[in-house]
Parts: sequence; C-alpha cells; structure tokens
Amino acid sequence: MRKRELDMLEKVLAAEAHGRLPFQTRSKIAGELVESGHLLHGKEIKSGVIVAGYYLTHAGRYAYGASC
Repeated sequence: MRKRELDMLEKVLAAEAHGRLPFQTRSKIAGELVESGHLLHGKEIKSGVIVAGYYLTHAGRYAYGASC
C-alpha cells in the first residue's frame, strides 16, 4: 500500500476509536479504498440529520495493522 492510503486508513481508525464515525472526506483515495474493499461508504442518521461517510472494513483494519 502507498503512504497516502495508509494515512487515510489511520485517519478512519482514529475516528472510529474516538467515536466520530462515519469519517467524512471527499478524497479520491477514499474512493479507491472503497473499490479495493478497505473502506465502506455508508450513511447514518444522527439527530434527524443524514451523515454520510466511510467506515473501516476488516480488510482495512488488517492492512493497517500489518503495516505497523
């Protein structure tokens, strides 16, 4: 994996750890990681507002953990 992809996985993992999901970004890298199966695009309703963003998949967690 490239450094940029690992950085994106790290940001989503940090958001998950702090309870700030879904992680919101407009990055092309996030789209590439969805295609490769490392991230999942989803929506959630919070206080009546639809929030769209990205979640880590098990493959994304494994890929990030293996790179450490």
